Amino acid sequence: MTEQQCTLARPVQITGVGLFLGQPVRLQCLPAPAGSGVVFVRVDLPGRPRIPVSIENVQGPQRWTALGQGDTEVRMVEHVLAALYGLAIDNLVIETTAAEMPVGDGSARTFTVPFLDAGIKPLGTPRKTISLRAPLGVTDNDVALLALPQADSLDITYILDYGRHFLRCQTLTIKCNRETFLQEIAPARTYVLRPEVDAFIKVGLGRGATPENTLILEEDGRMSSPPRFPDECARHKILDMLGDLYLAGSSISARIIGYKSGHSTNVRLAKAIAEAGAANP
Repeated sequence: MTEQQCTLARPVQITGVGLFLGQPVRLQCLPAPAGSGVVFVRVDLPGRPRIPVSIENVQGPQRWTALGQGDTEVRMVEHVLAALYGLAIDNLVIETTAAEMPVGDGSARTFTVPFLDAGIKPLGTPRKTISLRAPLGVTDNDVALLALPQADSLDITYILDYGRHFLRCQTLTIKCNRETFLQEIAPARTYVLRPEVDAFIKVGLGRGATPENTLILEEDGRMSSPPRFPDECARHKILDMLGDLYLAGSSISARIIGYKSGHSTNVRLAKAIAEAGAANP
């Protein structure tokens, strides 16, 4: 049975502060019709500029995923986009009062919980799914990301490896559907390495970080707070990847294997998948 495009059943408001800038932000997430996609609206700026969620609007590369048009930008969108991917929400208007999305508890639950409370509404229009006809790969020095053809599901294997520093190698394989996303991926919080923390502080970033929303990894393996999962960092990497893959504009059927990949390589793979989908409708 063909899946339908979906939106929220009613508006949702989410408030908080941004992780890096620490600015207060309020999101108003509004239902949208089939085929309209997801659009951010900067209601804090003159003219209320709109930024469609599209691979063409990615800004970067940066430590986070940002979208923009002209001088207008929204940052740290990967967690809300991961929630949209995991819940199969295709159409939404997200009005925001600031550039940076709220960090909440550092995970996608910041968005999945209110979205589920609002309800998800089918729109009677079929969803598009990209099924690969050939392997796609992205590399960057020792970073690698491979997508293999696979029918009817998205399976992701992620390998997190900092050598002998910060934490032991973490490997996780997951079949991505709503249940596994909500239970196994959405609760995983963001994390940073201690040298990154020091670098962010020097340039005035990380103002919204707390022990509750950000795991800090010390070089000797200690963590700033107890993890929610033994492999929470690898799970969060998959969360980020799903948010970045949402930029391909469709649901994806593939077997994806990532080694040390991050936003830059994730976005490059999303672009390659989107181009493959356009070439093979």
